[in-house]
Amino acid sequence: MKTFRGFLFDIYHTDKRIYLWVKAKDGENKLFFDSYHPTIYAKADPEILTKLVRRLYDLDALAEVPSFTEKKLFYQNQKVQVLKLVLSRPNVLPKITNSLYQLYGKYDIYHSDIEVTTSYMVEKNIFPLCELEVIYETLESGLSQIFFIKPESKAFDLEYNLPNFKIASLQFSKSHRIPFLENSLIIETNIGKWELAGKNPKQLLIDLNLILRESDPDIVLSSYGDQVILPNLFMISQKYKIPLEFDRDKTSTIRRVIKTEGTSFNTYGTIVFRAPSYPFFGRWHIDSRNSFVFKEAELLGIIELARISRLPIQKMARASTGKALTYIEVDVALRMDYLVPWQKSAVELPKSALQLLISDRGGLIYQPDISQGIVLENVAQLDFSQMYPSIMVIHNISPETINCLCCKDEPNTPMVPGIGYKICIKRRGIVSEALSHILDRRAYYKFRKSETTGSQKIAYNSKQSSLKWMLVTSFGYLGYRNAKFGKLESHESVTAFGREKLLTAKEIAEEEGYVLVHAITDSIFIKRPDSQALNETELRNLCKKIQTKSLVQMDIEGIYSWLVFPPSTTDKQMPVANRYMGKFLDGSFKSRGIASRRKDIPKYIRESQSLFIQWMCQFTNIKDMQLHESQILNIYETLDEKLKTGEVPWKDLLIQRSTSQDPEEYEVDGATSLSLYELKEMGIRVQAGEKIKYLVANRKSDKKSERYITEERIQNEILKSKNQFKVIYDTNYYRELLLKSFEEIWGGFSSFSNFKQLIDSQLQLW
Repeated sequence: MKTFRGFLFDIYHTDKRIYLWVKAKDGENKLFFDSYHPTIYAKADPEILTKLVRRLYDLDALAEVPSFTEKKLFYQNQKVQVLKLVLSRPNVLPKITNSLYQLYGKYDIYHSDIEVTTSYMVEKNIFPLCELEVIYETLESGLSQIFFIKPESKAFDLEYNLPNFKIASLQFSKSHRIPFLENSLIIETNIGKWELAGKNPKQLLIDLNLILRESDPDIVLSSYGDQVILPNLFMISQKYKIPLEFDRDKTSTIRRVIKTEGTSFNTYGTIVFRAPSYPFFGRWHIDSRNSFVFKEAELLGIIELARISRLPIQKMARASTGKALTYIEVDVALRMDYLVPWQKSAVELPKSALQLLISDRGGLIYQPDISQGIVLENVAQLDFSQMYPSIMVIHNISPETINCLCCKDEPNTPMVPGIGYKICIKRRGIVSEALSHILDRRAYYKFRKSETTGSQKIAYNSKQSSLKWMLVTSFGYLGYRNAKFGKLESHESVTAFGREKLLTAKEIAEEEGYVLVHAITDSIFIKRPDSQALNETELRNLCKKIQTKSLVQMDIEGIYSWLVFPPSTTDKQMPVANRYMGKFLDGSFKSRGIASRRKDIPKYIRESQSLFIQWMCQFTNIKDMQLHESQILNIYETLDEKLKTGEVPWKDLLIQRSTSQDPEEYEVDGATSLSLYELKEMGIRVQAGEKIKYLVANRKSDKKSERYITEERIQNEILKSKNQFKVIYDTNYYRELLLKSFEEIWGGFSSFSNFKQLIDSQLQLW
């Protein structure tokens, strides 16, 4: 027997084995394998169970004789007899899960759709990047078989060590939609940077393998790797019979299916595109364009969520924060000895029309009154800290605790305000238990972030940011139709408590002599009558009073020296609930919903608005700002002049849009549909939910093909003309965009109301 210590770097399974890569502190990577027999539970009539067991015997899928055991049902909170089935190999699980759709309603299966690697890690009490000791034996084949694993760290440790990683980046030199043969691949590692031409694919593979061997990166960080780079490379590899060396594992029977199309799905009214998955084995592949967590919290955010959810790193990179939360809840459920259902099993209770009207409501909003002006001074913003997750923890809101069966006859049970649902008093909810630790964990990282500097500050910020997005999705998942631990009544209960707490904050603030300016879900904006200066000590005392009554922590977000509520573009008399901007007394700036925060606005327009804001933040009051109006007008004229003379680079004027359907399904010849047809003519297929970028060339042209030009077509034209192609953009259109972005933030301060006069009349834009 031998011993090896290190970090659990990678974990995956084939038909019969679990494979683990352990990375030692000195950088050595070692592969181990272990046998694993997943356990599932079945509940049904005897004749159905007999058929199920017979089928499993036919598949040679049982590792031991089935036996009955007692386990606890999740929703009913009562113990029942279930059949325990220990499977001989992990690959049987998908077959069982698929058969459930055909036999739905005939029997119940539990624990069947938990990730195999996750259930293995739960059993061994390990997790991604866990420090551990492996006791193993080297077989004659050279493989190392595990006999015992001893974890040396805990998943919920707040401070933890990580190994040093060697990282390589992989991306195209041009747009990912330019054909591979006309593109080139840029790879950068710790030993150098290379550009490999796609026109010679065979040589590209040889060079790429050489670079991988010499640099041996632990992580390959790509841009569009899942969607384009890897499918193309693997197809070329098959064509020329040159194996790619992305995988460190040369022993297991890995079968990789090449997929070139992703999937599109609807979530919250938005079509989302998800590229296919191309993980590596023994090495990590993280596609920055196919990972929400990486976009928001980078690598440390992925690691943080993977540790506490026990999802392998590469799965976590491609998963939603909601999936990570589900697996944390699964972990809690297993520790509580619950049977974990294979899918959501709680349906919405029948309701009358009146009950629906009362219960099916969202957060509370008080619109600001802009009839007296859209610019204010001396306004404080007070925020409830993580209101919805805190409500779930404080009031024990979870799918199994709302209108639970175990307390239906109990008197004096807590009630949800306004809608009268009962809350369980006999047990702690799974969602409440899971979120309690996440809230504490994020609070710790936020505190450490405020106490540190440099790389430590960045690290703590990445960790807290990943947890923030998990907490944001926790509320939505309560009402998500496919959530394993979800129930609409629990979702409605959270919003009911939220409305009550916001009303409580409003009432206490008004009792203390403040005037409510605006309120939205978990924030209130208040001021003193006649815009008197605000006292921070008094505001802290107000927060304490609100917190005492509401039970949810309330903090001072800041005191605005000036605050703007831009009106709606369609109705100047109406505000927009979540659009505002202002300067705090400490000099910092905050905004929501304005052009500089929007991803669908061209870079030049966003940066121009940021320049206006930077100038505005010199001033602490409205009067001084207005006295220097000529200065901001000069800034506007300078930026406008660059558009008029064509000095702005075309890349800074690209507009990004998400597609909502396939090209053939669009009925109106708008910018998106015309751009999609242009890409289609170039041989480029774009799926619903993908993002495209285009330039407005001449929006008033009679020829549809001349109105908009895609980024890919521009790059092709430049390539064909050997950089002689002159990119022309619609000057009038972009000047109009600039003007609107200026009016959005300066309209409340300006000495004039007609912003159209700032554009030359000869252009006749309006």
